[in-house]
Amino acid sequence: MGRSLTAALVAAFFFTGSLAQGARAADPFEIYAVLPLTGGAAFLGKQEADGIGVFVDQINKAGGIKGRPIHVNIADDQTNPAVAVQAMNQALANHPTIVLDGGPATTCRATAALIANGPLEYCLTPAVEPPAGSFQFSAMYSADDILGVSMRYLKDRGFKKIAVLNGTDASGQDADRILQAIIKTPEYVNAGVTYVAYEHYALSDLSVTAQLSNIKQSGAQAFIAFTTGTAIATVLHGMQDVGLDIPLVTSPGNMSYAQMESYKAIMPKELLFAGPPALVPDELRDRGVRDAVARFTSTFKTAGGKRPDLLAAVAWDPLGALAAVLNKVGLGATPEQLRAELASTKDWTGALGRYNYVATPQRGVNQDWVIMERWDPDKDAWVAISKPGGRLK
Repeated sequence: MGRSLTAALVAAFFFTGSLAQGARAADPFEIYAVLPLTGGAAFLGKQEADGIGVFVDQINKAGGIKGRPIHVNIADDQTNPAVAVQAMNQALANHPTIVLDGGPATTCRATAALIANGPLEYCLTPAVEPPAGSFQFSAMYSADDILGVSMRYLKDRGFKKIAVLNGTDASGQDADRILQAIIKTPEYVNAGVTYVAYEHYALSDLSVTAQLSNIKQSGAQAFIAFTTGTAIATVLHGMQDVGLDIPLVTSPGNMSYAQMESYKAIMPKELLFAGPPALVPDELRDRGVRDAVARFTSTFKTAGGKRPDLLAAVAWDPLGALAAVLNKVGLGATPEQLRAELASTKDWTGALGRYNYVATPQRGVNQDWVIMERWDPDKDAWVAISKPGGRLK
């Protein structure tokens, strides 16, 4: 969808590709997005761009916001924090009120300082924790929520021997911090849950057989590998190589139909995710969220006849929440007014849940909307294996 931009080109201009036909109308409302369209997180950026494109198309066909179309200008940061900073600086030169950062965490952290006094930035990853009251917001549930639900589910299934295999990157370090805190709480201490093996690897490593052999020898009943993309493929290959056949919980960032297709030959019996209601809406009692999921899914099917991935929803919901705020305060609102209105929103429904930015500052949704899901190759779909919050069904 985008074109690969070198650092020099990013400093010079933004890719203003036609994300929506309606966005070509006169006087569009401009939003700027810095996404990883190439590089190690390209699978994230391309799905985010899909979500942005479909959203822009449908809202413009419905008349835009207060009669004006919206237009999203996308730059490729090449999954490089330095390039992301250059691209964001170029965006800020246009004095926008809203910018998007597609992540991963390293790019969102790199651009956070640039928007300390505005504009409003929505970071499309759960792996950052923006300070309350700041101009940065974070999409989806927090990493604390995702890992907390994952651990609760494993504990409730009776697994007492857990192993961990995390990357050495920033997201892996965050996961380490969270997991080490969880295991020390009374809920897990009293249940006798322990980490019987705790391993790491660089995301560029071509093999993790040594670490997985240690996990196999430890007698672990399940393990967590909180990485995405090619790094998790390395783990799946390694599981086959060492004959490790225990449930694997991995990052919801891997909840892509294309990825699941590519893993067919190396798919373990249980590949588990702490995921969203958007992919298993039948588990929801909240009619408003069910309706929001149905709109999200049907819009994507109409747009291209395909099922939307999780990362499309991760882009879709922030844009929907921002559109609702803009419809209320007007397109001429300042970043401060936008931030204040979004931060006070208590009841907005999206594909990832019912948002309450007062109860969950800078994010809007929490673990109450996280559902443990298993990839079912026979159904070619995710199936719910827990209630919202991770409790057993």
